[in-house]
Amino acid sequence: MTSALEIVGLDKRFGALHVTNAVSLALPPGCRHALIGPNGAGKTTLINLLTGVVPPSSGQVRLEGRDITAASRERRVQLGLVRTFQINQLFPAMTPLEAVTLAVARRMGLTRRWWRPLGHCDAAVDEAATILRRFDLTAAMGTVTAGLSYGKQRLLEIAVAVACGPRVLLLDEPAAGVPESEREEILAGIAALPSDVAVLLIEHDMDLVFRFASRIAVLVEGTLLLEGTPEEIAADPRVHAVYLGEGHA
Repeated sequence: MTSALEIVGLDKRFGALHVTNAVSLALPPGCRHALIGPNGAGKTTLINLLTGVVPPSSGQVRLEGRDITAASRERRVQLGLVRTFQINQLFPAMTPLEAVTLAVARRMGLTRRWWRPLGHCDAAVDEAATILRRFDLTAAMGTVTAGLSYGKQRLLEIAVAVACGPRVLLLDEPAAGVPESEREEILAGIAALPSDVAVLLIEHDMDLVFRFASRIAVLVEGTLLLEGTPEEIAADPRVHAVYLGEGHA
């Protein structure tokens, strides 16, 4: 079976600094995978390599068997590799319905019809409403984004990403900055992701990681230390030493 996303010997050097060291990882279609590691482990650099923000020094990135190592960021999104960010990238004056409709319309190629308001793109609006319902954002669909709670904004960012039609979704710390009272909403939103989309979660919240992921990869100093089930990761003494600590056994 072809992997949804395959990383092959991915390497990144900034001068003498070796940030990513021959990382290889394969994500099956529809998987729920997490990437963890201490601060400075190279997680953000790895995500930037996957999404085309920075080019690798060597190695390959393959999306459903296609080599996308040299593809632009925009082309990767078109092919189905979509990312959310640690800090949301939303337009504060837009409503959730407008933001998600715009993402759907761009995927459909409807934004080229600049003379037609998005409100007249019935198919895009209907799909946007369905996506918002999936993430329990129906009641907020007419509220400007700036007026939403931060947790709702993070859910909206995930909804916009889903509207892009991903085959692989990279969630970069979706719970970052979210109050404890709203974290269950984030977990519920992640659980509501389409089952056929492979998800790679990068997160410091270990409760969220262990509740979400069926497999976990541990990155340390740019090197993949190990990969396994949550039970294997929690029991491994190397992980305790570099990241989790005894309290997470």
